[in-house]
Amino acid sequence: MEKQFRKKLAICHHVIHHHGWDDLLATHISAKLPDGNIIITPHNVTFDKVNAKNIVTVTPDGEIISENGYKVMPQAANIHLETYKARKDINAIIHTHSKYAVIMSSLECGMQFTNQQSLRFYDDISYHHYDGLALDNEGKAIANSLGEKNSMMILDNHGIITTAESIEKTLYKHYYFEQAIELEVKTLSTGQKIKPIPGGSL
Repeated sequence: MEKQFRKKLAICHHVIHHHGWDDLLATHISAKLPDGNIIITPHNVTFDKVNAKNIVTVTPDGEIISENGYKVMPQAANIHLETYKARKDINAIIHTHSKYAVIMSSLECGMQFTNQQSLRFYDDISYHHYDGLALDNEGKAIANSLGEKNSMMILDNHGIITTAESIEKTLYKHYYFEQAIELEVKTLSTGQKIKPIPGGSL
């Protein structure tokens, strides 16, 4: 069972890399196994080099139990483990710093829902104030900001997080989140008056 999850998570890394949403060694993806343990991006491995064998398995408390010699970025462990502890319905997490996501996260206005792609995330996006690197209590603060029901998050001046009940659904949602953000950033950058989406569509 874990082998299959590892293959899926490796493919997820490759898809993110294909679209250019990775950030060398700075972004990370994870999934919760049926036994409660977590598989996560290996530290110091670029997304295109992640495979089923070098992915790291950790306990819910962060103890590495895989025997492949790879470690986990401390910030990644902090964010992912605290989110899984807070939300039992979440089984996969993607965190990226893609250029359009970082631009959007730096705008005071937040998502304006200017396009149809973005409507799928209406009333499903949380925001987290930037407090520096995700060490110590920052992972818990991020999990608290996500809240009890939302599945998407914009981290101010930082990037985005997508969560869902499976690896496949998380990747599906993340794809459209990235697309919606890119479209909105490009739309806002025109400086032209935006056609509002009718209220009944929201």
